[in-house]
Amino acid sequence: MALTSQQRSWCVLEFHKTNSVVTVQCAFKIKFNVDPPTNKSILKWHRNFVERGCICDQRKGHSGRPSVSEQDVDRVRESFLRSPRKSTRRASRELKVPQSTVNKILCKRLWLHPYRLQLVQKLHPEDKEARHAFCEKLQALMENDDDLLAKTIFSDEATFHLSGKVNRYNVRIWGSENLHATLEVERDSPKLNMFCAVSKQTVYGPFIFEGQTVTGRRYLEMLNKWLIPQLAAERHDYLFQQDGAPLHWHLAVHTFLNEPLQTDGLAAPDKMTRCSASGPRDHLT
Repeated sequence: MALTSQQRSWCVLEFHKTNSVVTVQCAFKIKFNVDPPTNKSILKWHRNFVERGCICDQRKGHSGRPSVSEQDVDRVRESFLRSPRKSTRRASRELKVPQSTVNKILCKRLWLHPYRLQLVQKLHPEDKEARHAFCEKLQALMENDDDLLAKTIFSDEATFHLSGKVNRYNVRIWGSENLHATLEVERDSPKLNMFCAVSKQTVYGPFIFEGQTVTGRRYLEMLNKWLIPQLAAERHDYLFQQDGAPLHWHLAVHTFLNEPLQTDGLAAPDKMTRCSASGPRDHLT
């Protein structure tokens, strides 16, 4: 749709005041309720006004590729309203429009942006009930014990690849040309499994597991010989939190965390409490 002389003049005046094409486009869309002109058009009108004192085109009837028609814009809009996850390649085949034109319409005319699909854990109806019960029980504990958060110990593990593993989906390299950047990846590269725990006052760790695989038995050995003696030396009552990783739910680990703790030469709590905060097993024991 061709813009009127009034709309062009308004764009020139706004650009002269703000010196920002994006600001002019946003204000134009709000004021006139139509798609704003492109960056190139606004800059061209302003340049013509400064150099020649008018906003008209310097040449009339010049040849060149025709601009995107409003009919194509409407077709692309309707196509993606029906199916927002459709690829531009598929839309190009269905609408008989070049893929480059589809991309141009989506980005510069419809102001749409491609967003990545996020993967989240699937929850079942009983999971929501379990989490709701967990929150209520935790709130009740906090009301009866002002020191609950201070004695809660949070923990987790992480794996670090010595070769520098990179998630290529999170890496972008901006430039005027494609640098065809590559990264050599070593299969089965050495890695370190580390454990760390933190409370309101103290950081415990990190603890490095030797080797590449952490089993439930090795995790239990770390708890029994390294972490629990430190916790027992500081206080007699605490809540130890861990997520729902398989090694945390090993039978030996589960039994150990739910029985009275015994340590050599150290005072121990009468009962250590485990707080799990992941998956459908969310509960306090």
